[in-house]
Amino acid sequence: MVRIEPVHEATPELHAALSHLLPQLNSTLPVPDMERLRRLISDPAVTLLLARDGDAIVGTTTVIVYTTPYWIKARLDEVVVDAGARGKGVGEALVKAALDIGRERGAQVAELQSGRGEARKAAHRLYERLGFRIRESDVLRILL
Repeated sequence: MVRIEPVHEATPELHAALSHLLPQLNSTLPVPDMERLRRLISDPAVTLLLARDGDAIVGTTTVIVYTTPYWIKARLDEVVVDAGARGKGVGEALVKAALDIGRERGAQVAELQSGRGEARKAAHRLYERLGFRIRESDVLRILL
């Protein structure tokens, strides 16, 4: 049975788990170092969630709750489930837990961004089944 838990401390176990999981989502980005993990975990707007199957960490996501002039938003980032645990409800449990955190913190809307292509189709089906809808918008980015 999968358990979803918030992270309260940057540990070697956490770093090792993210070093295994995050490249499965995007292999071109560096894995965060311990200092980045400490900053992430200490940010009051952020909750890093882990999915555990027994003692094994099999998934993660980050939920950030922030306020704009129009909304209180929950943003889900880096939803990733280990390849060996996919199709077993881990992603659904992570997303539902993240949405619960958003609701608890007063969010009125939740957003996430997901890549395109064949590899993301199962994730898109999950998100749509949970109520997410694809928006007609473009995401623009600049590296600072």
